[in-house]
Amino acid sequence: MIPDDMPDAGPGFLVLLNDPFVAEDVARSISEHDPTARVVCARTPEAALLLVQSEGHVGVALLQMAPEEVPKSALGQLLSAAGTRIALAGDAAEQQGPACTYEVLQRPFSSAELLLTLSRARAG
Repeated sequence: MIPDDMPDAGPGFLVLLNDPFVAEDVARSISEHDPTARVVCARTPEAALLLVQSEGHVGVALLQMAPEEVPKSALGQLLSAAGTRIALAGDAAEQQGPACTYEVLQRPFSSAELLLTLSRARAG
């Protein structure tokens, strides 16, 4: 189980992926693994930013962003300032491989690989 350090402070997980079907599968995998987990999904960084601002703390975020964009974006800055652990998905992150400063969810992935990536991200 992936523990949620802030049980009453908003969603435990933020999923920001371009493909809504993949995002739904990711959210479902997290929820099936831990039915108490709170998961919110967004399709754009702007929507994710609004969700985080309105919902509160996010323990772990899975973002489809290039690694160099995370610290430049308003979302990345807000998440980092709040102590949110970040994992990345997508081509730009995958191309960096082990050199990436964030945990990277490599495609194709299974539920087990997803959960392992989020656990490693949470462990920091």
